Amino acid sequence: MGFLLFNIALLLLFLLTIINYFMVENKEGYFRNTALNLDKFANREFRTFWNKTLRIKGGYDFGRENETLSSALGKNELLGALTRTAKMLVWVLNKIEKDHCLNAIDDNSIKTTMSKLNAPTPVLNTFLWKLGSFVYALIILFNQNANMVSGLGLTEKTENYIKIFGVVSYFLFTYFNFNQSALKSKKN
Repeated sequence: MGFLLFNIALLLLFLLTIINYFMVENKEGYFRNTALNLDKFANREFRTFWNKTLRIKGGYDFGRENETLSSALGKNELLGALTRTAKMLVWVLNKIEKDHCLNAIDDNSIKTTMSKLNAPTPVLNTFLWKLGSFVYALIILFNQNANMVSGLGLTEKTENYIKIFGVVSYFLFTYFNFNQSALKSKKN
């Protein structure tokens, strides 16, 4: 019964696509939109097959809702996670349309991340980071030449812990200083 319904659905899809084409007023992009919808359907419906044949382990998963197969191929291309079969498919698609799979990537998180990376860092954050870097460099310079930490009479192990704490503090300072700009942009 299911197989019969499947064949009827395929037949209706084909016939109604053609009939509907003659009924719509704006025919521009009609078949491209139909192909896009079928592409999204195929990516979701055959995700197990795609994940086993088109990507290596650890790559981006096929089958996300409303994502095209080309978009998932593009993400795996960026990750270097395409199988030989997928590379051939991408090559064919790129012959039809230059950089087809890369251009098909529709993930807003990638676009959002790229816009944040390209956004200028606030002046106050930059000033604080430069000031903190300068103070940290002075502490290192004084410690190397004047043995500030060694002059306290601490053990070598304790001195090493203090130095490690300084490095970790500097990295945390840098991270939270620049992360403020990302938090501000989320609020806006």
